[in-house]
Amino acid sequence: MTSTTSCDLGHGVRVMPGDGGGLVVLSSDIDLGWRPRENGRPGAAVMWEGSCFEVVEREPWRRGARWILEPWSGDNVMRVVTPLDGATVEAAALAARKAVQAGKLRPWLWVGAPILGFAPASRQRRWRDDFAFPATLATSLSAFLEIAVGAMCVIELFASAFGDEALFPWIPRPVVFLGLIIFIEGAVRLAQITSDPGPVGSFLGLPISILDRRKKTQLKPIPAPRVEAFDAAAGTLELISTIHRWDWEEPGVLPYRGELFTRAGTEKFGQSWAYVFHRIEDTADVSATRLRLVPPRSRMEGRSFSDQRGAVETVLLTVAATVAPRRYQERWATELGVRPFWFTLMGASAELLGGLVNLDAPGNQPALIVLLNLFFCGEAVVRFSSLVFKGRPLGSVLGLPLATILEGVLPESGRSV
Repeated sequence: MTSTTSCDLGHGVRVMPGDGGGLVVLSSDIDLGWRPRENGRPGAAVMWEGSCFEVVEREPWRRGARWILEPWSGDNVMRVVTPLDGATVEAAALAARKAVQAGKLRPWLWVGAPILGFAPASRQRRWRDDFAFPATLATSLSAFLEIAVGAMCVIELFASAFGDEALFPWIPRPVVFLGLIIFIEGAVRLAQITSDPGPVGSFLGLPISILDRRKKTQLKPIPAPRVEAFDAAAGTLELISTIHRWDWEEPGVLPYRGELFTRAGTEKFGQSWAYVFHRIEDTADVSATRLRLVPPRSRMEGRSFSDQRGAVETVLLTVAATVAPRRYQERWATELGVRPFWFTLMGASAELLGGLVNLDAPGNQPALIVLLNLFFCGEAVVRFSSLVFKGRPLGSVLGLPLATILEGVLPESGRSV
């Protein structure tokens, strides 16, 4: 039995009795997101004071809406029930405030994406979830910027060492000496988002990560979806998720009870998301990406702060991997989530570029220096050939002394403690 008096839930939301035991909900400032009845499809189910109502009509009213609700008919099945109480209204008001704030910040986030892409991955994910920040695009742009600046710094370093004039005098000298590290980090970040789309921070954003450091807290459990309806005969599956499943937006197939399903539609109900999947009848030629019921936890979210490598350590290990033996390239690539051939490609490129620049330097050079440069050029060609013809990464002679150190830092079984 519902109350016959009106009730104020705050934030401009008022519930009043309607005709035939129904309700009228007025919201002057926020949209509660209820779907009205249309085309024979029942409206959203709303729970109020222990009774369930169906949203039959919605009318715009001020900055919100006016809803007319009727008692739920027993002829229809309630799939998603949204409570109507102070907590729900508070959550809707918070979402509305975030939407307004996101609308104001979004243009600036897009303009500043090439620079904001250097920020820590955790902060970029927060911007993406709260303000629709293009995190992956921002990381890509910042990585390309690092590669371009790093390449110019390397060229400037060789030009300054063996030439009379600087090619890029506008580049600060301290930055020139970090050129190779900047170039390698940009290439690694680009490789990471190619293999696993998502934001990747930079050691250039280390000051932000230090300011953003928080107390260590327990990881929240991963919110698994709930099976709302499954019809084996019709081949339909409906899942309810409390979070927006970004990983389900890409084309793919979802395994469930030994069968494969593909996403047919998505709809938002209150604070939850409903995903409808249809079974694939012919699975003989299915080669699409396999989706997962449980959302994947990112590499950074799945590790505690104390278990994460620092930005400086990550960069140093990446530089070492460009010359290290193949097994260490593969171990470090596995931890970063990239393909190991990137390290051989970057190391061989640096060897070939440095050797050719040195050989082309003016003036007479000692025979030993010429032989060393020829050796580096030849070794670079051998390493490139290993990638092209064997598809395997190959280390450098320079990396052999690093084996003892890397064995302790990158053991075969995983990260050392």
